[in-house]
Amino acid sequence: MQSAAVAELLEFDRQAILAGEIWRLWSGHLVHYSVQHALVDYVTALVAAAIVLPALGWRRLLLAPGMAAPLISAGLMLFAPDCLYYRGASGIAVMLVMLAALALWQRAGAGARAALLLLGAGLLLKISMEAAGHVAGWSDLPDGVRVAWQAHLLGAVTGLAIWHCSRHNRCVQRRIQDMHANGFKNRTGCCGSIGDCGGRCGHIGGQAT
Repeated sequence: MQSAAVAELLEFDRQAILAGEIWRLWSGHLVHYSVQHALVDYVTALVAAAIVLPALGWRRLLLAPGMAAPLISAGLMLFAPDCLYYRGASGIAVMLVMLAALALWQRAGAGARAALLLLGAGLLLKISMEAAGHVAGWSDLPDGVRVAWQAHLLGAVTGLAIWHCSRHNRCVQRRIQDMHANGFKNRTGCCGSIGDCGGRCGHIGGQAT
């Protein structure tokens, strides 16, 4: 089948990646083993994306999967040497679920945060059961294909890292904006260092001191 040939061309293939087919670091997350497998991954990802959109915005939300995909694949290369082939967006979906949980946590009350902690514990339990060989039946994986629990764990870690970087960048941007607003005042004679308006000079305000 043509679709099977395309899937084989795009799937995460350890030996092919080592031979230079680096597009598989991204494309392996786009192909699946069955329609049901794809539906579970994409529905989870879309629901989580809708939750996190107000917090991240469209630009960061669209960048997040593109950043996470090669990181998850590289993690599989390093930490899952027995994983020769991989297909699925579940790692990306878990990354988005982590982002959604962090976005909800930020504005949640005590009761909601307790519920989020329970959900987080449930996710860790799910990954632990997958690592022990207990596979959820709703993905409809073919015989001989195991759940790559490492991809789920890597997705969670990547989501946490992306959230931290996003918040840090926003803080830096706000500080820069504040420093420009407070540190450089045109025509006031104030010319100290950024954020410090203590020094004065003659050229900004056109008046010598």
